[in-house]
Amino acid sequence: MADGEHMNVQWRALSDFEWTEKAFHRLTAKKLSYEVSVAGDVISTRVWGPCPRCDGPIDDRQVHTATVIIGPGDRGSETDPTAAPLRIPVDVTCGCGTGHPGAAEGVTGCGVSFRVELTRSDKIGE
Repeated sequence: MADGEHMNVQWRALSDFEWTEKAFHRLTAKKLSYEVSVAGDVISTRVWGPCPRCDGPIDDRQVHTATVIIGPGDRGSETDPTAAPLRIPVDVTCGCGTGHPGAAEGVTGCGVSFRVELTRSDKIGE
Protein backbone atom coordinates (compact mmCIF):
# COMPACT_ATOMS: atom_id res chain seq x y z
CA MET A 1 0.00 0.00 0.00
CA ALA A 2 1.10 3.55 -0.64
CA ASP A 3 1.73 5.89 2.27
CA GLY A 4 -1.51 6.79 4.03
CA GLU A 5 -3.59 4.13 2.25
CA HIS A 6 -3.70 2.01 5.42
CA MET A 7 -6.10 4.61 6.87
CA ASN A 8 -8.71 3.69 4.25
CA VAL A 9 -8.87 -0.02 5.20
CA GLN A 10 -12.27 -0.82 6.72
CA TRP A 11 -12.17 -1.94 10.38
CA ARG A 12 -13.13 -5.61 10.82
CA ALA A 13 -12.49 -8.00 13.70
CA LEU A 14 -10.54 -10.74 11.93
CA SER A 15 -8.44 -13.57 13.29
CA ASP A 16 -8.41 -15.99 10.36
CA PHE A 17 -5.28 -18.12 9.96
CA GLU A 18 -4.42 -16.26 6.75
CA TRP A 19 -3.28 -13.30 8.88
CA THR A 20 -0.95 -15.55 10.88
CA GLU A 21 0.47 -16.85 7.60
CA LYS A 22 0.95 -13.31 6.27
CA ALA A 23 2.65 -12.26 9.52
CA PHE A 24 4.92 -15.32 9.29
CA HIS A 25 5.95 -14.38 5.75
CA ARG A 26 6.69 -10.82 6.88
CA LEU A 27 8.81 -12.14 9.75
CA THR A 28 10.83 -14.41 7.47
CA ALA A 29 11.25 -11.58 4.95
CA LYS A 30 12.38 -9.30 7.81
CA LYS A 31 9.55 -6.85 7.11
CA LEU A 32 8.13 -7.54 10.57
CA SER A 33 10.61 -7.55 13.44
CA TYR A 34 10.63 -9.01 16.94
CA GLU A 35 12.68 -9.37 20.08
CA VAL A 36 12.41 -11.56 23.15
CA SER A 37 13.80 -10.26 26.45
CA VAL A 38 14.26 -12.21 29.65
CA ALA A 39 14.83 -10.67 33.08
CA GLY A 40 14.77 -13.24 35.86
CA ASP A 41 11.58 -15.27 35.39
CA VAL A 42 9.88 -12.57 33.28
CA ILE A 43 9.75 -12.95 29.52
CA SER A 44 8.73 -9.94 27.46
CA THR A 45 8.26 -9.63 23.72
CA ARG A 46 8.07 -6.86 21.16
CA VAL A 47 6.72 -7.17 17.62
CA TRP A 48 6.95 -4.17 15.30
CA GLY A 49 6.61 -3.25 11.65
CA PRO A 50 3.77 -2.99 9.15
CA CYS A 51 0.47 -4.69 9.98
CA PRO A 52 -0.12 -7.69 7.67
CA ARG A 53 -3.61 -6.37 6.84
CA CYS A 54 -3.53 -2.57 6.69
CA ASP A 55 0.25 -1.93 6.52
CA GLY A 56 -0.07 0.59 9.35
CA PRO A 57 2.80 0.72 11.85
CA ILE A 58 2.35 -1.65 14.81
CA ASP A 59 4.52 -1.84 17.92
CA ASP A 60 3.18 -4.57 20.20
CA ARG A 61 4.88 -5.02 23.59
CA GLN A 62 3.83 -7.76 26.02
CA VAL A 63 5.00 -9.17 29.32
CA HIS A 64 4.34 -12.90 29.66
CA THR A 65 3.86 -13.95 33.26
CA ALA A 66 2.35 -17.37 32.55
CA THR A 67 4.22 -18.34 29.41
CA VAL A 68 4.29 -21.88 28.09
CA ILE A 69 7.81 -22.65 26.97
CA ILE A 70 8.01 -25.12 24.10
CA GLY A 71 11.43 -26.66 23.66
CA PRO A 72 13.06 -29.88 22.50
CA GLY A 73 12.77 -32.72 25.00
CA ASP A 74 16.52 -33.13 25.43
CA ARG A 75 16.99 -29.50 26.43
CA GLY A 76 14.99 -29.54 29.67
CA SER A 77 11.44 -29.44 30.86
CA GLU A 78 8.86 -27.73 28.67
CA THR A 79 8.14 -25.39 31.58
CA ASP A 80 11.81 -24.73 32.43
CA PRO A 81 12.50 -21.07 31.52
CA THR A 82 16.24 -21.82 31.30
CA ALA A 83 15.82 -24.32 28.45
CA ALA A 84 16.83 -23.25 24.96
CA PRO A 85 15.65 -22.55 22.41
CA LEU A 86 12.56 -20.76 23.62
CA ARG A 87 9.58 -20.64 21.28
CA ILE A 88 6.90 -18.29 22.53
CA PRO A 89 3.48 -18.00 20.86
CA VAL A 90 2.32 -14.38 20.94
CA ASP A 91 -1.09 -13.05 19.89
CA VAL A 92 -0.90 -9.59 18.31
CA THR A 93 -3.76 -7.25 17.42
CA CYS A 94 -3.25 -4.33 15.07
CA GLY A 95 -2.73 -1.18 17.08
CA CYS A 96 -1.48 1.05 14.29
CA GLY A 97 -2.91 4.16 15.91
CA THR A 98 -5.24 4.89 13.01
CA GLY A 99 -9.00 5.14 13.47
CA HIS A 100 -10.15 3.00 10.56
CA PRO A 101 -13.56 3.49 8.89
CA GLY A 102 -16.23 1.45 10.69
CA ALA A 103 -14.35 1.28 14.01
CA ALA A 104 -16.08 2.26 17.23
CA GLU A 105 -15.22 5.68 18.56
CA GLY A 106 -11.77 5.73 20.16
CA VAL A 107 -10.74 2.36 18.66
CA THR A 108 -7.53 2.36 16.66
CA GLY A 109 -6.14 -0.35 14.43
CA CYS A 110 -7.78 -2.28 11.59
CA GLY A 111 -9.14 -5.05 13.86
CA VAL A 112 -6.95 -7.91 12.66
CA SER A 113 -5.36 -10.31 15.14
CA PHE A 114 -2.70 -12.89 14.37
CA ARG A 115 -0.33 -15.25 16.16
CA VAL A 116 3.43 -15.32 15.77
CA GLU A 117 5.84 -17.78 17.32
CA LEU A 118 8.92 -15.95 18.51
CA THR A 119 12.21 -17.71 19.17
CA ARG A 120 15.05 -16.94 21.50
CA SER A 121 17.81 -19.38 20.68
CA ASP A 122 20.31 -18.66 23.45
CA LYS A 123 20.11 -20.02 26.98
CA ILE A 124 18.79 -17.67 29.62
CA GLY A 125 21.51 -16.54 31.98
CA GLU A 126 24.40 -16.97 29.53
